[in-house]
Amino acid sequence: MNEKQIENAILRYLELLPDCFAWKNNSVGIYDPVKKIYRKSWNKYAINGVSDILGVYKGKALAIEVKTPKTKNKVSEAQKNFLYQFNKRGGLGFVASSVNDVKHVLENWCKL
Repeated sequence: MNEKQIENAILRYLELLPDCFAWKNNSVGIYDPVKKIYRKSWNKYAINGVSDILGVYKGKALAIEVKTPKTKNKVSEAQKNFLYQFNKRGGLGFVASSVNDVKHVLENWCKL
């Protein structure tokens, strides 16, 4: 499965959880039709590395960075920093490469 397929599978799973509200975070820049490229937002409040899936699960902020099994260890510094800052402030942020990864983290978090 590619990253998009994994992402969609995770979102379908999260949609089934009664205490979860989650969505795809579109982090691609703004398309410039003249140069045929995506440009970074110049908004000073835009940050790099925001996770692919954001949401709320059982009252806790949720951030999931989706990677394929081959790229699971290839998390950019900006993505690592986002997850660090997110978790430091009480969120539940992690990297997942399958629905099973998400199930495992959520089940273990609920046991705490």
